[in-house]
Amino acid sequence: MDYKTVKDNRRKRMVMTVENDGTVVIKVPKYTRKAAIDSFYRANLGWIAQRRQTLAENSANIIVLSSRDISELKKQAYTVMSRKTAYYGQIMGLKPDKIKITSAKKRWGSCIKNKDGYTVCYSFRTMFLSDRVQDYIAVHELAHMVHFDHSKDFYSLVEKILPDWRLLSAQADNFKDWHIY
Repeated sequence: MDYKTVKDNRRKRMVMTVENDGTVVIKVPKYTRKAAIDSFYRANLGWIAQRRQTLAENSANIIVLSSRDISELKKQAYTVMSRKTAYYGQIMGLKPDKIKITSAKKRWGSCIKNKDGYTVCYSFRTMFLSDRVQDYIAVHELAHMVHFDHSKDFYSLVEKILPDWRLLSAQADNFKDWHIY
């Protein structure tokens, strides 16, 4: 069988991913038997083939950046997303204590609450999104200052500010197969 296994004490069930290079990774609870892992792998061969095909089709969606490019994008992201956060924060009556730009690959933004208050973080990769989708990311993270979850109340707040949030969220999701390094 052609896969890599990662055992984890905290894991309750098996999860399979296919990395960008096509490698299959199966994360399993610590005491899972090899026979069970092999069976899980075989049962998902169709999905593995489909995922590898999708990765191959999206291989043109790779952007490789120099460290200078990343540094410049981080500066731009700070300027743009700070402005959007201030604008929508004023409308929503919210003001984070700090704004940070990260190199996060799996999420556009996050909201962190600690003893110093709220920090809203944005990935520099938001600079590849449209202006309107950037608005959605800012509103989404600000809404977490009120509702620290993705509840109905959370999305009601987002919808008050951006009634077309579903469309904007879907547009952000369209970039999930882009690989920006």
